[in-house]
Amino acid sequence: MTLQLTREQKDKLREYLEKKCFSFETRPYQEFLARGDNVVVNLYNSGKVVFGGSNKERIREIEAFLLSIGAVEVKKKEKKYPPIDASGARIGTDEVGKGDYFGPLVIAGVLITEDEEKELSKIGVRDSKTLSETSISNMAFKIRSILNKEKYEVVWISPIKYNLLYKKLGNQNRILGWGHARAIENLLSNGRDCKVAIADQFGDQSYIENALMRKGREIELIQVPGAERDLAVATASILARDKFIYKLREMGESYGLVFPKGSSNVVEFGKQFVKDYGVDTLLNVAKVHFSITRKITGGFVPQVREGLKTGLGIVSKEPNEKEIEDARLECYSLITAFEKDLRDFIGRELRKYYGDEWWEKGIDKDIRGKCEKLARKEERKGRIVRPLDCLGFQHYQFILTEKENWTNIFSKIFSDKERLLARLNILKDVRDPVAHARGEFGTREKLEVISTIRSLKNLMNKQKEITSFGVAENNGS
Repeated sequence: MTLQLTREQKDKLREYLEKKCFSFETRPYQEFLARGDNVVVNLYNSGKVVFGGSNKERIREIEAFLLSIGAVEVKKKEKKYPPIDASGARIGTDEVGKGDYFGPLVIAGVLITEDEEKELSKIGVRDSKTLSETSISNMAFKIRSILNKEKYEVVWISPIKYNLLYKKLGNQNRILGWGHARAIENLLSNGRDCKVAIADQFGDQSYIENALMRKGREIELIQVPGAERDLAVATASILARDKFIYKLREMGESYGLVFPKGSSNVVEFGKQFVKDYGVDTLLNVAKVHFSITRKITGGFVPQVREGLKTGLGIVSKEPNEKEIEDARLECYSLITAFEKDLRDFIGRELRKYYGDEWWEKGIDKDIRGKCEKLARKEERKGRIVRPLDCLGFQHYQFILTEKENWTNIFSKIFSDKERLLARLNILKDVRDPVAHARGEFGTREKLEVISTIRSLKNLMNKQKEITSFGVAENNGS
């Protein structure tokens, strides 16, 4: 909500926020910016006040206070667009998720006739942005009942596939063009007679046109701002948003989290996610080219590994194949991120116990020799890596359970040696197949990997926090 304040109301707002222990900052064109209790209050010279932050309850309290002293809500002006000159059989496409940091990108398309248009009008189809999640779910069910399976198409691109596509295409609009074109082509391939397709304008019209194949190039493509005012596009927007909500919720269930929508107020959530699962795992859940990634990681942007094998296409039309491929890629990035953290953890704990000679004293001679050889090989290729970075699953269990290491270091962290080895074996048995696009993977395997990593990371993070606390205590003594 945006509110308009008078001079007197500005003063009362400042007094109110001071009593709530907000801190104040000066900003250009603003009376002040105030922070407190996970809320940001921006008061502009014009008298407009805008809120941000994750504490929605506190924001509502401040809004209620301002309304009680006479502040006026500023209503957003709705853009008025002329009617779209299209009727009869036509395709409508729309996308959801392009501005959301977490979750997939979804593009839906529908092909409707005059008879179906009447039925869709009766159930109150309109732009999905004006509907609640419950209404979207109910209306999507009715839409699928009205349209048979040959008349709607939903192309959803999981975050890991989105990041692969972005690396390949380098532009979100090209991904969107590709997705809209696939939806149109798939609908036309069902043999339906249609001469017009309508899409919301998200960039140059050529993004979709260049991605269309033979059938798609035979139709008239109309791209206009606010295309959801056409019933076909509005119908597609509901199916796209329904799938986005479902997939975001499903992703949250996998990680035991509720992922925030949009791209504001996600940084702190992202930082905790990286702490729990590793920075590379952002590839599984987020669109990492967003600038938000650097705020979460402190400047680092995880990259899809060069040469990563994908046994299937970037986006398969077969749902089962798509689930298998996505699960494989997600397991790979999960395990890769965990291995980085585990290697750093091993190095840190060995250094604490052995000192600067930790590499020689804490790691077997044969393992050291192999890692040093691999590091030199990488250096000849122009890639500088530490010998520590060359450790793999064939080494971890020997280092962690070696008698002196286990007795004096790692038993205090993991407690149960057999359980530790069992968890490492779960990850080892998955790691090589996923890296080389072999084996069958699905939700069950992904959940097992997530659960295993979560349990190990909890122990490792707890030790890191204990260590940090000890350092702080020593420095203060």
